[in-house]
Amino acid sequence: MSFKSKKIIYLGLVFIILVLICLAIFLKLKKPNLVIDTSPFRDEQGHLIVTATLFPVYDFAKIVGGDKAVVSLILPAGSEAHSYKPSESDIVIIKKSALFLYTSALMESWAPPLVSELSPKTKALATADNLNDSSLDPHVWLDFNKASQMVDNIAATYKLIDPENAVYYQTNADNYKQKLLKLDTDYSTGLKDCRFREFISGGHFAFGYLANRYNLKYQAAQGFTPNASLDVDKVLRLSKELKASGEPYVYYEELIMPYLAEILHQQSGAQIMPLNAAHNIGKYDVESGVSFISLMESDLEILKKGLDCK
Repeated sequence: MSFKSKKIIYLGLVFIILVLICLAIFLKLKKPNLVIDTSPFRDEQGHLIVTATLFPVYDFAKIVGGDKAVVSLILPAGSEAHSYKPSESDIVIIKKSALFLYTSALMESWAPPLVSELSPKTKALATADNLNDSSLDPHVWLDFNKASQMVDNIAATYKLIDPENAVYYQTNADNYKQKLLKLDTDYSTGLKDCRFREFISGGHFAFGYLANRYNLKYQAAQGFTPNASLDVDKVLRLSKELKASGEPYVYYEELIMPYLAEILHQQSGAQIMPLNAAHNIGKYDVESGVSFISLMESDLEILKKGLDCK
């Protein structure tokens, strides 16, 4: 073989190698864009990206979604839920989600206007929009039967956007609803025979659904939100009622300064105890793996002690 022929073959091989190298570089650079363009609402492992507003909705969605979804709680740990408004970065996260879950227009009034701005590929669900009674009380998750219906609504939406895993989502939902049913039974049994049938909170009116379900009376120092106007006469009246009834405890809420409960304590002598409406959890709770069920189990023990139940 002549020197010229060898040179041609050599140059040809070099050209082929260079073409293969360029092709490999092109494919490597192109791959991330392909993932983003074809599936913007899933993570790199293929999980559905789900964003939820309040802790109960987040916890329900996490359990129903299982290992098919990655669920984020948009409400920062330790934040008060009623006064929350999403930041620009929060809105970006929501818009990148396959599923955006909130409680209702009554609870998160900022959500419906945002929903109108979302891509058709983002499914938004008000998990409890049709579950409120005739009042303006948005805390529907504290009626565990209504919480079970919220779980059903979440499962139905998962199945709609990911029908291949419909059985998986329904199974998770059914299993969790059994836990909610047990919780409901435990409350019914535990609060059936109590010395006191009324409890008073030094916070906003968050426990109305819970009280109604278990045949309890309930009063709160404020309205349905912590920033509701303060009625001084009502606080004084509640103090007198506490003192006259002999109830040993008055309750304060999670993540809210208990200044009204402290006033009721000073005026009546009733000791203060925490009661968790589960709007949100603190940073320590996140680290310790607190769940909606565990919060409600703790509330039951607190109410049994406070109401002197057998």
